[in-house]
Amino acid sequence: MYRFFLAQKLNDKNIIFLKDKALTHQMGRVLRLRRGDRVAFFNNLPGEQGVDVIAEIKNADGSTISFLVKDRVENVRESTKYLTLHCALIRKERFEWMLEKATEAGVHEFVPLVAAHSMRKSIQRARCEAIIKEAAEQSGRAIIPRLHDVISFDQALKQAAASKRKTFFAASSERDNMIRGAGDRHINLFIGPEDGWDPKEIFLAHEAHCEMVSLGRLMFRAETAAVVGSYTLLWA
Repeated sequence: MYRFFLAQKLNDKNIIFLKDKALTHQMGRVLRLRRGDRVAFFNNLPGEQGVDVIAEIKNADGSTISFLVKDRVENVRESTKYLTLHCALIRKERFEWMLEKATEAGVHEFVPLVAAHSMRKSIQRARCEAIIKEAAEQSGRAIIPRLHDVISFDQALKQAAASKRKTFFAASSERDNMIRGAGDRHINLFIGPEDGWDPKEIFLAHEAHCEMVSLGRLMFRAETAAVVGSYTLLWA
């Protein structure tokens, strides 16, 4: 069954009229869905998160599609922990891969940051949000993770400190500091760029009382480290 994010109210309706023209085109022209086919919808609206609405196509005339709601199913796929991933900017294709896979792993918020060794200072926001949305739809997420604006390392560290959440900083090479599942419910994770953190950044993270952690004996690419670290904290 195809699953779609729909930015409109769902839970108080028995009939859904699709207002999204791009989604109407995708369903009718690309996926060739027809009357009687069923799909699942979800959204990020307060009070409606965590529910998949199962709907059957009632009418499809090419320009509009209407659905009859058949069921509402609780989505229990989300982790009981809430993770904000502070990720240093890396090469475009690798950063986008990281967004996709970290969304599938369960990350709730992305904070892109410019580190001393970052090769880029900006992202294509609309493209990145589309990647996150599609990954959330495909993986069965109950929400669409939030993508924040790009900020500096110093700003990201200050925001993490102000959040009063447990903050893990992937920089340690010590096996004794191996990353493990977090006991705290709300957590932050910092992952550096391709060439690693600058010594000054590591010093500032120490000063901010971040917990230095290692991802193990192997050397990961930055994008792989983000996925491995996030999954471990959320699900281990």
